Amino acid sequence: MAKRIGDILIDLGFIDQDQLEMAVTESQKTGIMLGDVLLRLDWVTQEQLQMSLAVQSGANVLDTETIKIDPGIIAQIPKEFVIAHGMFPLQKVDNTLWAATNNPFDVVAKDKLARITNCRVETYIASKGWLNKAIELYYNTALAIDTDIERITRSTVVDDQFEENQIIVLGNRIMEKGLVLGASDIHVVPDVNLTRIYYRIDGVLQQKFLFPIRFHKSLVTRFKLMADMDISNPNIPHDGRINYSGDIGDVDVRVSTFPTHLGETVVMRLLVYAKVVGDIRRLGLEEEDYELFMNNIRRPYGLIVATGPTGSGKTTTLYSALMTVNSPNINVMTVEDPIEYIIPTIRQTAVNPKAGLTFSNALRSAMRQDPDIILVGEIRDTETADLAVRASMTGHLVFSTLHTNDAASAINRLLDLGVNKGILASSLSMVIAQRLVRKICSNCCEFVAPDERQIEVFNQQSISVPEQLVVPVGCDSCYRSGYSGRTGIYEVIRVDNEIQELIFKGALQNTIEETAVKSGTNLMLKQALKKAAAGTTSFEEVYRVVADA
Repeated sequence: MAKRIGDILIDLGFIDQDQLEMAVTESQKTGIMLGDVLLRLDWVTQEQLQMSLAVQSGANVLDTETIKIDPGIIAQIPKEFVIAHGMFPLQKVDNTLWAATNNPFDVVAKDKLARITNCRVETYIASKGWLNKAIELYYNTALAIDTDIERITRSTVVDDQFEENQIIVLGNRIMEKGLVLGASDIHVVPDVNLTRIYYRIDGVLQQKFLFPIRFHKSLVTRFKLMADMDISNPNIPHDGRINYSGDIGDVDVRVSTFPTHLGETVVMRLLVYAKVVGDIRRLGLEEEDYELFMNNIRRPYGLIVATGPTGSGKTTTLYSALMTVNSPNINVMTVEDPIEYIIPTIRQTAVNPKAGLTFSNALRSAMRQDPDIILVGEIRDTETADLAVRASMTGHLVFSTLHTNDAASAINRLLDLGVNKGILASSLSMVIAQRLVRKICSNCCEFVAPDERQIEVFNQQSISVPEQLVVPVGCDSCYRSGYSGRTGIYEVIRVDNEIQELIFKGALQNTIEETAVKSGTNLMLKQALKKAAAGTTSFEEVYRVVADA
């Protein structure tokens, strides 16, 4: 016999016996379910109630931050069924359909869903609030977005005079489409007779909409007004920020415009903080590198540098580190250009060179604010490099980024900027180089035996050759790309005594790299190939991202 939910809540320490008895009495008097009574009394949280239901039913609690929802599966399940039974389809894995519900005991709904899809159904517990938002998004709003964009862009416009709110709605729908797709960036690009709308999904630009060029100028003006930009001069670049609140949710958007001979282009970065910054384990570090990373970010002082090209995930890595070590007892400050994610408990500053607030000036001032941890968005010049290194020597933990191709060259870059060899050797704790590779979509991948060239590459890197490699196919779930989501590839150098000595001597990059490899560092290519061998990504994706593969 299943244990009663009240007893489970007591066993888990969420309520005591007196609270349970009072809630049971209230439930019997009002006819309201016990869980809802406890929520109304604010004695348990939604998460605690979900956990207890999971224990009672044997079902898993849905991780709403990481779940990938397959629009193709949703199209097969009638909206009426989902609303009536509160059972939302998520994705299909082999012949098993994952579904979210707030009532894991509804076997009737589970059986109906199994008959509709001809699949075995596995349920995950989600809150009513999440289910309602998912139904609204995927069964109502998502369909309305494409319909509205097509309706507006196909409408007849005389002398570029648009109907009231047409451009407002169009701009909102373009933004909301990015949220539905899980895009990181939206590009609005003028062509000769067309406006092209691109979305960067899993690091790759994909064109989604084309409409007449007559909409372009008004649409650009709309985005610039939303971002509080100057609309009087379209011939120079502009930067701004939008705090967007729409049908799908709220998002902070960083906006940039750039003049071209065909008109202004607009690029908008969707800063979806909750989905990006979080548990360091989700970043993709191998276990040994994860332990090294955690040990270094928990130190009270030292310099930690993340390096890689633009868009390689450096900021996400460092923000995840900040969120891991942040607490009410320490003073965390950042100096950025611009501020990527707004975090209420951290003191953040955006540089403003026009007003005289450069990285070096801001860092110098931040040092007078009694910080424990400082994040410097990027080390660009000698003065900033020197200040960051010296701050790490005087009892501060300093995070920063550089633009170099690998970890070893970051050390030489700091030396090239004029940082004192002895000071750098004693202050630098760890250097991380990284890239992002797309993960294979589990709904549509295929497996093939490795060919001769692939076997040779695995052997050269001393990696066991897998019997099979995954290759992308493409389905509705991954928007025909064959990939879904991304993971990090990390090359981590721990600055031990040997590396310190090489820094002090001003050793070349190759020497530092060879010594690091002997001490256990796995270079980028080897790390990426390990993920290909494990089936996380494809060999082709490794080749695309890590160029020397």
